[in-house]
Amino acid sequence: MPDHLDHPDRLDHSQVRARLRQRPPMLLLDTVRSHQGGTLVATKAITGGEDCYRDLADPAGIDAFAYPQALLLESFGQAVSLLWSLAQLGPADEVPLMVGLRDLAYGAPALPGDVLEHHVTLRHHSGQVGEFTGHTETGDGRTVLTVESIMVVSRPAASLLSPAP
Repeated sequence: MPDHLDHPDRLDHSQVRARLRQRPPMLLLDTVRSHQGGTLVATKAITGGEDCYRDLADPAGIDAFAYPQALLLESFGQAVSLLWSLAQLGPADEVPLMVGLRDLAYGAPALPGDVLEHHVTLRHHSGQVGEFTGHTETGDGRTVLTVESIMVVSRPAASLLSPAP
């Protein structure tokens, strides 16, 4: 029996994929370990086979394999988007968009072999606007990202599509 059936507060990869619009290589979450009300813990396993490492010269030292900060923040943002969806903070036909960040800090580098845990908490929600806070740590407890505030606004998905030529 799949684990998520025993634990309804968890999502496997197929369920994560069903809730997010991103697709590989920009789908940067694997599972949700837990979600309750306004909190969520999502995971992202980093592997040496990811696209961001494709052009590294051989032999590259381990420092060259630090996971790119932009992808780390994108992965955290996808966890925020999942919490928005799971907490039903907006209509199903709307997409949450990041509109602001405050007090963002990167810590230890994340490396291939690390499993990231994004800990996201809803701080405030009103209408189409939400504020979240959180941090990301590795399975061995190294903090790699801290976000004091990430502001999100939802917009109808149809309004984000490019007009037909």
